Amino acid sequence: MINIIAFCAAIVSASISIPQFLLVVRTKRTDGLSVITYVIGLGTGIGWLCHGLRLAQINLTWPNMWGLTVTITVLYFLHRNHRYQSLFKLVPGLLLGLALVSLDNIAGSLAFGLAVIWPSTFGMIRQGMSVLQTPKVTGVAIGSWVLQVLNQMLWLIWAVSVHETGTMISAAVCLGPAIFVLTARVLRERGMGPIRHGVVPVEHPGSEVVPAEVLARWSGELRSPAHSF
Repeated sequence: MINIIAFCAAIVSASISIPQFLLVVRTKRTDGLSVITYVIGLGTGIGWLCHGLRLAQINLTWPNMWGLTVTITVLYFLHRNHRYQSLFKLVPGLLLGLALVSLDNIAGSLAFGLAVIWPSTFGMIRQGMSVLQTPKVTGVAIGSWVLQVLNQMLWLIWAVSVHETGTMISAAVCLGPAIFVLTARVLRERGMGPIRHGVVPVEHPGSEVVPAEVLARWSGELRSPAHSF
């Protein structure tokens, strides 16, 4: 039974990123996606991949290999869409990955689990806030977050069954933020507008990202009466 749960959790983990991967690759759009979330995802992905390798758990290893592939792909399109300019933006994610791997090897699974929940939780909350605040969220795949919620549930069940403390802590804590992001995305899909108007990125194919307040000012100028001569 435990092996079946582990297999199902691995399949769901690998499937989480498929809707997001296909959406970004097909449309080339990243509206609503948080750069910070994917930079953090780069670091936690490296950490989880190495954690799985250290434990020799194939169900932890290969889904995270695929997840890192998707993260790097999304980061490429975020860069392509001018959501961040310099590749130095990725350095914090790489340093986070190095720190997690070092902690896992030095202090063990419990310390790794306690450490990885903080960036993972922050990344999810940041993505949820981006969904609530960004004018357009068409770049965020609902299916990925449905699978993310299911994924955390399955990993929690598996970790409790095999007493794997790192995964147990991470899944238990990350379940709540995953539900938050999914709820926010569903609300936006059902017509709820952004909760705050400010300088948020709006993508236009083939052009720079333009702040929302600049677009609003331009829109007002276009609607104003023509000058008389």
